[in-house]
Amino acid sequence: MTCKKILCLFFALCMVGLSALALGEESASPAFTGPDEPLWRGKMAYTCRIYASPDENAEVTGRILSGEFFKMYAFDPSWALISYGSDKGYIRRSCIEYVNTINKTTTPPYGVDVYAFTGIVGEDTPVLSEPGGGEELIVLHENAVVALIGFENGWGKLIFKRQYGYVDSRKLKELISTEAAAETASTAGPLSAFVSFYKITTDEANLGRMRNLEVACEKLETLRIGPGEALNFNTQIGPFNEKNGYQKAIVLVDGGTGINYGGGTCQVSSTLYNAVLQLPGLTVTQRRAHGPSGASYLPHGVDAAVGSDSLNFRFRNDYSFPVRIETHVQDGALYIAIYKAEASDGA
Repeated sequence: MTCKKILCLFFALCMVGLSALALGEESASPAFTGPDEPLWRGKMAYTCRIYASPDENAEVTGRILSGEFFKMYAFDPSWALISYGSDKGYIRRSCIEYVNTINKTTTPPYGVDVYAFTGIVGEDTPVLSEPGGGEELIVLHENAVVALIGFENGWGKLIFKRQYGYVDSRKLKELISTEAAAETASTAGPLSAFVSFYKITTDEANLGRMRNLEVACEKLETLRIGPGEALNFNTQIGPFNEKNGYQKAIVLVDGGTGINYGGGTCQVSSTLYNAVLQLPGLTVTQRRAHGPSGASYLPHGVDAAVGSDSLNFRFRNDYSFPVRIETHVQDGALYIAIYKAEASDGA
């Protein structure tokens, strides 16, 4: 069985017990289960309550202190199923400092969701908080592109910031499957894909931010990363200045915000990071989060800050073939996919 298929089966197991209800940052979530043995070990950043179900109104079964270590069995966009001593239950992911994989040969990194499909929108399509209902999170228009984890009752499932979101599959004019095995894959379909979501307000700072997303993605699409070669985000997508096409926008700095050139490029690096994490043949060599709170446009623990010597995203291609990157920025959806490249591309 290929590594890609193992990852897909693993996540199918982890998703057992999830219902069609959506998860908001402060709302209840249906309980989910995991394997009998833990898959990850982690350390707490903050003291946190342990709940009987992933719901802050649920029974509190224990408490885990800042700096303490725990075992993890499964997760969703906001919650983690953990054990600590004799207590087992759910904690907020935002309380976690870091998580390490127990067996890297059989278990993907913490935070990874395998996206099995890419969908191209054919008409106005809302992203909803529940399949067929709930809150309208954002509206996508024709030719917007999204990555999908899978389907629930005909609704495409994805992660919208720190909850699940759903799109009506009948409104997709094209559906592309992720290649099942990287080594034998064709160059036609993506090896991995991920979508994150951004604000589409028209204030000056956000207009600059949206333009910066486009500039960074345009630069990513020019790259071809051969076997043994690496991507250095700061070097190859930066420098993040006016001369290189970037505009002033809001930037995240140590958990706070400011205005500087290149604001928004961290969302590009973070979206790319989540696509890279799905592929065992791509090795992350440098990555840091945006401080303890992370970036709100992604689940806690899977963002990748860039812009300085200490804040950079780098990965190495350990496959026997070159890879390339495709992107799409539209309607608040930032889509990034990694493809197998033709051996002669860019030669």
